[in-house]
Amino acid sequence: MKEWQIEMRSQSGLITGLLFSVVTVYAISFATLNAKLPGTVIAGLLWIALLFSGAASLPRIFLAEEEQGTADLLRLVARPHAVFWGKSIFNCLQAVVTGLILSFLYIGFTSKAVSVPWLFTVCIAMGSLSLAGAVTLCGAIAAQAANRSVLSAAIAVPLLLPLVALGVSGLRVALNDGAISDGYVAAVGLTGYAFATLATGPYIFAAVWKT
Repeated sequence: MKEWQIEMRSQSGLITGLLFSVVTVYAISFATLNAKLPGTVIAGLLWIALLFSGAASLPRIFLAEEEQGTADLLRLVARPHAVFWGKSIFNCLQAVVTGLILSFLYIGFTSKAVSVPWLFTVCIAMGSLSLAGAVTLCGAIAAQAANRSVLSAAIAVPLLLPLVALGVSGLRVALNDGAISDGYVAAVGLTGYAFATLATGPYIFAAVWKT
């Protein structure tokens, strides 16, 4: 409730995410106008848009606490696990909603038919959850550093590389460019990645929160 009330008051995260999403989708769609792109290329471009929107808005949820001086109050009144889960759940909801809106906008602009709708939806939803979990954790780890914005992005790179590979692999199959078995593997991998980041995140965060 705290994160929701703060976001509704400022709306910085929602506006930033949607702005990056719409601008990125429009730019890519305009650049590929009337071009018949294979599913692998469309999947890669779509994931670029997802990363842009996620990296721009999701880390702010922890970084803003340190910048506004409210992190010390949270340390006094709340347990680390509760703080992490509260922020992660809000980020996950924001990432999934933004990811679904962005992906369907992009598919609409490119007029690319989705051959396996359920796989497309699962990959977008689980990919967004994984992105939210990884970026939120990196933002939490780097929140107390001097160059927190740059450091959180640097920490996130090795976590996002396998995520992008799985996401592109699943989406290209959903767009009729690959074997369906590869799509199953990617969907399972994204689901496991989402659960792994969200399950281990509270314990990693607890180790750095009180220091």
